[in-house]
Amino acid sequence: MSGTLLVVAGIFVREGRLLLAQRPPGGRYAGLWELPGGKVQDGETPEDALVREWVEELDATPAGLVPDGFARDRDVTLLFFRVRALLGEPRPKGCAAVRWCAAAEAGLLAMPPADVVTVARLSEGPGGFRDTGGPDTPALLEAARERLLFIPGSSGLAGNRVVTFRKRGLPGFPFLEGILVATDAGPRAFENLCPHVPIPLDRTGGELVSSDGRHLVCQNHGALFELPTGRCVSGPCEGEELRPIPIEPSGDGWAVAVR
Repeated sequence: MSGTLLVVAGIFVREGRLLLAQRPPGGRYAGLWELPGGKVQDGETPEDALVREWVEELDATPAGLVPDGFARDRDVTLLFFRVRALLGEPRPKGCAAVRWCAAAEAGLLAMPPADVVTVARLSEGPGGFRDTGGPDTPALLEAARERLLFIPGSSGLAGNRVVTFRKRGLPGFPFLEGILVATDAGPRAFENLCPHVPIPLDRTGGELVSSDGRHLVCQNHGALFELPTGRCVSGPCEGEELRPIPIEPSGDGWAVAVR
């Protein structure tokens, strides 16, 4: 409908308590409690919009989104999604506050009209709110980690430490296996793919960094790649290089840099 604003909101229940966010001062329904979400921007899918909004508002990433009805509020159409897994612990990053509510408490809070109806529907039946997670939650969380730019385990990287990581669905990197390593010249990241035979350097196990801390070691055929350039200096692929992965600081760690 022309002039209608499309908004998404997420439903996440953990241990019988529903996650709610408080609207910041100013604007429509300021100070009221709501199912977290926001506007769908041009070029976004509703699912992508919900992920972005939760990261911006709650500093947490929803996963396993399932459509769960819709509502209209004047010039706004709201799409609700059930969130089956949540990566990170919500905090008030872009909203005034967050809270976890049992059904009885949620029914007493001031909310926008569409949220009132939806929360009442969720609390129907004995036992109050039902958890939205399930047996597939661990797999959903792992998939969510792979879609994040941040490299898990990269915080405080130092001392020739190595972090291997896997990413899926990043712009320019549909599937990526990488190595992040601390060097004297700063952290460097390379694709975990030997230029001699296109398999991971650590496919057979063993240490990826040489004992003197100067080289990455291919465990398949013993090739040595100098740090921090990734150039092979010994082995059947001598002179060739590991493909670099652009990285950038992210919090106290590092993330894949997508331009």
